[in-house]
Amino acid sequence: MPYKYREIKKRLLKLGFKIVRQNWSHVIFTKSGLTFPVPNHWWKDISNWIENKIIKLLWETKESFRKIK
Repeated sequence: MPYKYREIKKRLLKLGFKIVRQNWSHVIFTKSGLTFPVPNHWWKDISNWIENKIIKLLWETKESFRKIK
């Protein structure tokens, strides 16, 4: 199930990440030395590939990340 940027953003903020800056259509998130960009394209969903990369960086499982509300 693909996500919109705002859903990924909501989950990352609940995990304690902060928005550092925005570089064009990518928002940079950081927490404890871990920094990565997330695409903010309002016209399309975030691909499963990008979602999997984010989950790998967080050392989370897909199920636990999707349960964050």
